[in-house]
Amino acid sequence: MSIIDYIATGQIMVGVVSSSKKQLIEQLAEHGAALTGISPRCLFEMIMRRERLGSTAIGGGIAIPHAVHGELTRTIGIIAVLAKPIDFDAADKKPVDIVCLVIGPQDADSDHLKCVSIVARSLGDVAVCNQLRQAKTAETLLRCLANRSNVAA
Repeated sequence: MSIIDYIATGQIMVGVVSSSKKQLIEQLAEHGAALTGISPRCLFEMIMRRERLGSTAIGGGIAIPHAVHGELTRTIGIIAVLAKPIDFDAADKKPVDIVCLVIGPQDADSDHLKCVSIVARSLGDVAVCNQLRQAKTAETLLRCLANRSNVAA
């Protein structure tokens, strides 16, 4: 499996303007709600509950917030590339400008964690992240991820 198995063009946000971690998570929750039918407030609270356990920023300007919900039937990812980096409480103290929200079914922990792992591996590639930061459209960003997946396969 690769990152593009979890992400489609409608799950990509490019040039996101956000001034804080909270505001960005609200934006991701709104987008996730439109895709899943789960209320934005519920998604926001689930994501924030996980963030309170510790930041999901993995360093290098990347964060992978994640949550599970009983009404979901499959795991999805939503990628946001920010116009300007924001503080995300990263251990390396670097601001974050690429975020991939992973949300999945409550009873499919292994698939959910597998997706988080795939995202972390994909976004751990500095060259790929640099391409994502340059992408101006969702289609271009998805192509960058697909190219990375083809190389990794």
